[in-house]
Amino acid sequence: MLERHGKLLRNYSQNIDTLEQVAGIENVIECHGSFATASCTRCGHRVSAEAIKADVFQQRIPLCPSPACLSSPTSSDISVPAGESSSLPPTPSRGVMKPDIVFFGEGLPDSFHSAMTLDKNRCDLLIVIGSSLKVRPVALIPNSLPPSVPQILINRERLSHLNFDVELLGDGDVIIDTLCRALGESWTVRLKIEKCI
Repeated sequence: MLERHGKLLRNYSQNIDTLEQVAGIENVIECHGSFATASCTRCGHRVSAEAIKADVFQQRIPLCPSPACLSSPTSSDISVPAGESSSLPPTPSRGVMKPDIVFFGEGLPDSFHSAMTLDKNRCDLLIVIGSSLKVRPVALIPNSLPPSVPQILINRERLSHLNFDVELLGDGDVIIDTLCRALGESWTVRLKIEKCI
């Protein structure tokens, strides 16, 4: 809704399920990546999620389809000192395709850091919806903005580690529906259409 009304600078999403894409939001930073694509852990070749779907659903390890992957070194190419055995399991002749999501301990995509650098001084309102804001660096967004930027929390519960200017507590869908109705017909008509999709 905000994007359609020209009010969205950027949507920083912690979701990995591509719901923002399904909803048609274009200006999104997927902070923790998404299941939309997968990349080879050996050569970096990227494919759509559809390309690995059958393997995942049949509980097989999806392997890289790229011919370049065959020339990449494997763990069997790693030399082990004489008299010792390798504790590494044998590796497939191709790299493993990993969904492009960020696991704990991994860094966020460069797109997150680049966008934050651009946005923190352009933002005129921060709205946080449905997040505990416990995982860094996303958790640092509210405190990285100038103090003059108002901040609104729409959430089921308070976030005691942060101070928002406005806290709207309850079910996010109900709160947003109420706000859209208060904003007038141009917001509620589109809301009804979106719910039908």
